[in-house]
Amino acid sequence: MRFTFSLLSFFLLVSCEQRTKSATTETVIQQDPVKFHTDTFAKGEIISSVALYRDASQSFALYLPAQYNTSKKIPLLIFFDPHGDGVIPLNLYQHLADKYNYILIASNTSKNGMNTEQTNAIANNLIADAKARLSIDEKRISLCGFSGGAKVALLNACENENVATVIYCGAATELPRTARNFSLLGFAGKRDMNYTDEIIFDQAQNSSPRKHCLIEYNGKHEWPDEKTFENAFLFLENKLDSKKCFELSAEAHRIIGVEQSNKQIYLQAFQTKDLNWWKQEIVSLNKKKKTDLMFDRLLGFISLACYSYTNNALQQNNLPVAEHILSIYALADPGNKDCEAFTAELKRRK
Repeated sequence: MRFTFSLLSFFLLVSCEQRTKSATTETVIQQDPVKFHTDTFAKGEIISSVALYRDASQSFALYLPAQYNTSKKIPLLIFFDPHGDGVIPLNLYQHLADKYNYILIASNTSKNGMNTEQTNAIANNLIADAKARLSIDEKRISLCGFSGGAKVALLNACENENVATVIYCGAATELPRTARNFSLLGFAGKRDMNYTDEIIFDQAQNSSPRKHCLIEYNGKHEWPDEKTFENAFLFLENKLDSKKCFELSAEAHRIIGVEQSNKQIYLQAFQTKDLNWWKQEIVSLNKKKKTDLMFDRLLGFISLACYSYTNNALQQNNLPVAEHILSIYALADPGNKDCEAFTAELKRRK
């Protein structure tokens, strides 16, 4: 069986990621050799917000390792969080930055809801600012993103010659044929609804010249824990044991086929099935997930689909559709804060 990476379900994350435009994020800072005045950022301390020199509307969180010295150029790792909260990945990985002597930067501006033109401009601006203000090894600039942020990192690297490596967590996206060559490392949580999509993406790289590796771990849809993410630094240092990279077995191949088929069924069911059908299906999935993680991932997929469909319905002010999808959302993911916020917005409009 041949898997198609451009599964219809994959549009769901894209729709969450790329919508509106903002003039402030479309201006690309021109890269030039001129250095700004020397900054005196604290070392070994997370700085939650640093404004870009040439566009104060954009900012990033910064962590300089304790041993940082302006006389030595060191690698740079730039993060993209789907909610634009740069402090989250820096809090998780600051000790690794000290251990491996890396500068960490995380955008506070890039977030779900922006289009590729905007996020590319933000990434380019971050790199230009970092090159002008910090002592970085310009041949060792890497991007890392989680969920929608993973797509930001991947798509920017396709054309950005500054980027040597991309680390993607919790999502991936099909790369254009014209994409330049760069190294790839993925983290796929066994409980993440995008688990099989990441496997398909990694397998697609077998026909490309890119160095690539996918690490499977026991996680859900979230940034990897510190112990797991240390593999990213080992990869960047060319010290990662290749045995840690995912290998597609016959059983994994079968699971991917079943799971992708079920995703298609659920996408169609949003249009054709009533709430009673969904109640029975979700009860069944909750029972089965106790012994098989695939069903846990499918519940996560339904939740993500509900988010996307509800968001689109409210944008179009289609309240009946929004109400129907929210009923499914509440069943599939009880207590979800996005579902509660959408429900409150629906009540306000009605």
